[in-house]
Amino acid sequence: MKKRLFIVDEDASSTGELREKLADSQHIEVCGHAVRLEEVWRAVQATSPDILLVSSLQETELGVLCQQIRFAFPHLALIAACSARELLWEPFLRNLGIWVIAKPIQPMQIETLAFQFSTVLGLAALQNHPHRAVAEARAEQTYVADFKEPKHLITVYGPKGGVGKTFLSRELAVYFSMQKKAGRPLQVLAVDFNLDLGTFATSLNLPRTPNLFSWVQVIDTHLKERALRDGRNPDLLHHEDWQEYATAMRLSPQDIAKYVVTHSQTGLHVLTSPREIRHSFEIRDYHLYLILETLKNSSYDVILIDTAPDTTDATIQALFFAERVVMVGNPVVDSIENIQRMLKLLREAEYPEERIQICMNRLQRKELFTLDEIRAYFQLHPSRKIFPIPDDAEVKKSINTGTPMMLYPGRTAAKDAIEALGKSLVPPEAERVDQQEKGKQRPSLLKWLWR
Repeated sequence: MKKRLFIVDEDASSTGELREKLADSQHIEVCGHAVRLEEVWRAVQATSPDILLVSSLQETELGVLCQQIRFAFPHLALIAACSARELLWEPFLRNLGIWVIAKPIQPMQIETLAFQFSTVLGLAALQNHPHRAVAEARAEQTYVADFKEPKHLITVYGPKGGVGKTFLSRELAVYFSMQKKAGRPLQVLAVDFNLDLGTFATSLNLPRTPNLFSWVQVIDTHLKERALRDGRNPDLLHHEDWQEYATAMRLSPQDIAKYVVTHSQTGLHVLTSPREIRHSFEIRDYHLYLILETLKNSSYDVILIDTAPDTTDATIQALFFAERVVMVGNPVVDSIENIQRMLKLLREAEYPEERIQICMNRLQRKELFTLDEIRAYFQLHPSRKIFPIPDDAEVKKSINTGTPMMLYPGRTAAKDAIEALGKSLVPPEAERVDQQEKGKQRPSLLKWLWR
């Protein structure tokens, strides 16, 4: 049965050309199109399509439009056609379950995706490979079952280098590994997404083998096997083809253990960045997408991602993957400006700002800017807290020896401040239980009347 396609694009000529090319398609039937935002909702309801192809409308940004359509029609398959400028939205769109293709739109891309939608639903797979389809369906059920346990997904990001982001990531990861849940230590995974120049492993005196690239090589092997099973030559496939295969692929969360190294003193698991810089060039956006989706379905209680001070695919995907983001800076002009610019970009993308926690590292007693002035510059509500980490003489020693401050005996100002930040991100078990009990308590009638 043909899939009904509805097109949202203000360019009537390109829409007409695409309709003409798809007229003889065996998989696609174009059922309508809209050229203005106000037409979309009524026309989609009237035509009942299976697939929406969303391109540019001057009235709104592509990412915002796709998000609105996804919420309004969650049952529909959605394809976003991005120009070179709009590819910035790709990680955000994929996080919403939206397929992404690059312009100019090729009819073969749409037909391939329509076929993929059927494959994902198990129709084509069940006809051609019944045993493999049943096995993959069972495996996917297992992965979903693993995700029932709630977890904390935290990304640490600093839009300027040298602000102490990796130091803070390390200290938070070690702090979380020392906390308990139901009488057992939390299972914590730290991931180094600074793919070319990451130093998280170095900061803990850990080896870099195995690492994230070890996992990517295995993923590539599986993707090529799938292409060969479909009778396609892997050497002739394009980036978009690999994206489609990756989106339909599932990895086992149990395999994560093969690629992590363990910090013996704390039990912290670390997925390190590649040993060789050149290996980072071979890690694509679809590799990162698969890895993040697998981490999301793992048994870890806390997953903390250390990122690079940039806006590459790895960093953007890590930001949209996280339920909490720690944005780190120093109280100096260039660092403050870069945070403000990044906040502006995320606001334009309608990123949920309540996820973001600002942290000012290496704060001294007398600074040129106060926290209230910084908060105002970031256009934060006066009630929003900025977490300060004071400058501490022990920090440099901790970095050079590879010994986390969290493992130092006694108390220091920096250690106390990092613990306070950690508690705000992952409340200790006693506090969580207390909050739950308070929520369950019903006030007496007198208390209710005089509240």
